[in-house]
Amino acid sequence: MQNDLSEIESWLRTGAHEAELRAHFGSPLYDELTGLARAAEANLNPFETRRPKVLFLPGMMGSRLSVIENGQPYHVWIDPVDITTGGLSKLKWGSTVVANGTVLAPYFKMYLRLKLAGFDTEFLPYDWRQSPAVSGTALMRQLTKRGLSDITLVCHSMGGLVARQMAAEDPNRRMISRVITIGTPNFGSYAPMQVFDLSHGMVRALAAVDLTQDRTDIVKGTLRGFPGLVELLPSPDLRPDQDAFNRKSWPKTALPPQQTALTQAAKAARALPAPDDRFQQIIGVGVLTTIAATANEAGFEYTQSQDGDGTVPRDLAEMGTVPRFYAEGKHGRLCNASAVIAATIELAESGATNALPTAPPASAFESLRRTVTSETLRAEAEHDIDTRDETAFAGSFLSREMDPVDTPQAHTQPSAKGYTAEVVRDAALRWRASDTERQTVRQSQAEARPLQAETPERLDAYARRLISQLDAASTTNEARKISRQLEGARRDMVELQGPDLPVIPILERVIGEAEEFLSVMFIKRAVVAARAVGRIVSRDTGRGFGTGFLIAPGVLITNHHVLATALQADRAAVQFRYELEIDSREAQGHTFALDPHRLFYADARLDLAVVAVAPMAEDGAAITEFGFLPLIGVEGKIRKGQPVNIIQHPLAGRKQVVFRDSLLSALPDDPDFVAHYTGDTQPGSSGAPVFSDLWEVIALHHSGVPDETANGQYLTHSGAPWNPLTDPEMRTVVWIANEGIRISRIVRHLESLPEHLLAQGQPGAHLIEDVLARGRQAARDGTFPTSPIVTERMPDAPFAPSGHTVTLPLQISIGQAAVTAPNRASSVASPPRG
Repeated sequence: MQNDLSEIESWLRTGAHEAELRAHFGSPLYDELTGLARAAEANLNPFETRRPKVLFLPGMMGSRLSVIENGQPYHVWIDPVDITTGGLSKLKWGSTVVANGTVLAPYFKMYLRLKLAGFDTEFLPYDWRQSPAVSGTALMRQLTKRGLSDITLVCHSMGGLVARQMAAEDPNRRMISRVITIGTPNFGSYAPMQVFDLSHGMVRALAAVDLTQDRTDIVKGTLRGFPGLVELLPSPDLRPDQDAFNRKSWPKTALPPQQTALTQAAKAARALPAPDDRFQQIIGVGVLTTIAATANEAGFEYTQSQDGDGTVPRDLAEMGTVPRFYAEGKHGRLCNASAVIAATIELAESGATNALPTAPPASAFESLRRTVTSETLRAEAEHDIDTRDETAFAGSFLSREMDPVDTPQAHTQPSAKGYTAEVVRDAALRWRASDTERQTVRQSQAEARPLQAETPERLDAYARRLISQLDAASTTNEARKISRQLEGARRDMVELQGPDLPVIPILERVIGEAEEFLSVMFIKRAVVAARAVGRIVSRDTGRGFGTGFLIAPGVLITNHHVLATALQADRAAVQFRYELEIDSREAQGHTFALDPHRLFYADARLDLAVVAVAPMAEDGAAITEFGFLPLIGVEGKIRKGQPVNIIQHPLAGRKQVVFRDSLLSALPDDPDFVAHYTGDTQPGSSGAPVFSDLWEVIALHHSGVPDETANGQYLTHSGAPWNPLTDPEMRTVVWIANEGIRISRIVRHLESLPEHLLAQGQPGAHLIEDVLARGRQAARDGTFPTSPIVTERMPDAPFAPSGHTVTLPLQISIGQAAVTAPNRASSVASPPRG
C-alpha cells in the first residue's frame, strides 16, 4: 500500500476502500484503526501552533524501497507482483535505491495513538540494506535541511541502531531530545545467521512467492550482500564461542558472506556509537528465541529459550546502563502492543513510565529450553508456510513476523479483558453460520419433540452414556434391574432398526427413564464440580483475569488467550474457593502457584492451555482437596436442546453458576470443534467448564457471541455501537450467546501430546498421560469423581453444622417435581447479561 498517509487516514475515518484496507491490515486491526483515526481527527486542535515532534523509525524491512531506473523510482519492496517475477534481485547490493514509505501494519496503530496523544508524528523510512551508520548519517542530513529541533525518536529493531548514529551526530542535542528503542538488537541477533543458513522462515516465505528463484538464489544473490543484515550477526564480544564474523566458524551447509564483507561488518558494528542518556529501551521477552548456536558437520545446532522476543535475545538487546523496560511479546508485534504503546507515550511525554516493569523475567525461566538443528527449523518453516494462504503475502510479508493483531502475549501484566477481539469476531461468524442448526433445535423444542434435533447415532451415544452413569450409580437390586432393562431396550433398538422402525420413541423411553433416575444427583454433583473451578490471577498483583479448572490432580486447563505462554503462566496463579460462603460471607480462597516448568502446553486453534499447579497453596492447603473434572473424550454426554450449566468467574470476580437458563443449540460441522449455547457469561469467564446435567464437562468456554447491528458493529446496552477506545474490555457489549471448545476434540488433540513433549525434550508428558487415563476411566465405568470435602472453619458464623460444610454461591429452591426433569432455579446466581 503506497498511498499517502493522510489519504489512508481519510479512508479509515470515512470507511472508503474498506475491503482493500481490511485485506491489508486484517479485520481486527482495521476496526481498531478506524476508531483511532476518527478520534485523532476529533482531538486535533486547529489553533495549536506547535505540537511536540515524534519521528518513527521502522525496523529492518519495515521501510518501502524503490529502485531508480532511468531516473524514475520503481517500487520493489514490498510489491508481491514484482517479487513473483524475480524483482527482489533488483535490490541487490550496488543498485540505486530510495526509501519512500513505510510498511504500515506493524506500526500504524502506534502512529495513530501518538497523534491522539498530541504528538506531531511522522515516519522516517531509510534504506535498511545499508549499514546503520550510513543510514543514520543520511537521515541527519535530511533533518538538518528541515531545521527541526526537540525531536523524540521512536525506533523499532534496526531503527534503534540507526538512531545511535543520529544521536552521535547531534552531541549538543539541538535536534534530538529523546530516543526510545523497541526490540533493538544492540549486540545482534541469530536471525541473520538463520537467513544465511537457509533456515529462517522469511527465506522460505520469499522463495514461496518468487517463481524464478529458490532460497539459495535469494540468499546468495541478494540478501547476503546487504551490509545492514550482516552487521546484525551476534556480537563475538557476547558470544565468544561462536564468532559469526569468522567464515571458518560456519558449517559448509550455510551461505555466509565472504570474509572481506564479514570483517568490514564486524568493524562497523563495533564502531557504531554507543547510546547516551537520551536513550531508553523497551525489550521483548517471553517468546521462544534462538540464544546460542553451535556449528557441526550437518549445520548449526541452535539453543532456544523464552529469554527474548523471538528474534532478539534479551542479553543481546540490553545496552550498558541505558534505562530499560520489559514487554512480553513477539518482536514484530511489540509496536502494536497496548502496554508498549502506553509506555512509549509516557516516555515521550515525561521520560518515565509505569506501564512496563523495569526488571527482566526470573532467571529460572531459562530452564525452559530446547535444542534444534538447522534442518528442524527448515522443516518448521516449510510447515508454517504450507499451512497459510500464500496470497496473504500481498498484504505484507512482514505479517509473518509482524502480526498486527494485539494479542494477549503483548501484555506484561494480564487483565480481565477476557475475550480478545479476534476470538470474539470468529465466534460471531461461526454463530451466524450455525443459524439453520439452531432453528432446528428451537423448532423441536417448540413442538415438544426434543429428540428430533439429534441424529439416531448421537441419540444412541447419549443413551449409552446415560445407562453407564446409571449403572455406576446403582446400589440396589431394583436400580440394577432398571439399568439392565434400559440397556436391553437400547440394544434391541440398535439391532432391529430399519427404515420402518420408530427409533425415536424407543430412545425416548430409554433416555427419559434414565434421566429421571439420575436427576436426584444434580445438586450433589454440582457441589463437587464447583470445587475444581478456580480463578486465574496475577501473582504480582492478585488481580484476576480468567477462569480455569483442574482436569487431574495438579493439572489445570484454561484458554490460550488467558495463558498464551509459559512466561505468563509463571507469573500467574489459580485461586480456589474465591466465592461466597453459605452465610454470605466472602471467602478469601486458597491460591496455588502455576508451575510451567513441570508442564505447559498451549494451542491457539483450540484456544486451550494446560499447565501444572503447585501441590501446596500459599496457606498450606493441598491441591488434592479440590478434586478434578475428568476430560471424557467419548461423544453422547449431552444432546442438542438440553440445558448446560456453567461455573465461572465472570469479570474475574467471585465464583458464580448458571443453571438451566442456557441451552446447547448447535454443534457446527465446520469447524468441527466448537459448541454453541446460550446463557450468561462475561469477560473473565474465559476458561470456564461447561457441563451437562450430569455434571460432565462438555466444553471449554472461550468466548461470548456479541449482539450486532445490521452492518456488523457490536451493540452495547445503551443501543449504541461498541467503542473499543472507551471500552477496551468490552464490558458494555451485549452478549447473546456463547461458544466453547468441545471436550471430545480437546481429548483427541491431547492424545498425541505426550509423544510430542518427549520428542521435544519438554516436561509434562506423564501429567498429560494421567489426564487422559482418568478421562478414559470415567468414560469406561461411568463413575463421577468425588473429591475430599474438607471442613472449612467458620469463625463468627451464626451456626456450625455438623458433618461436612460445602458452599455454593447461589440459592436453590426445591419443590416436588413431576416424573420429568427436576425443577431447579434458573440462573439464580448468574451475572447480568453482557
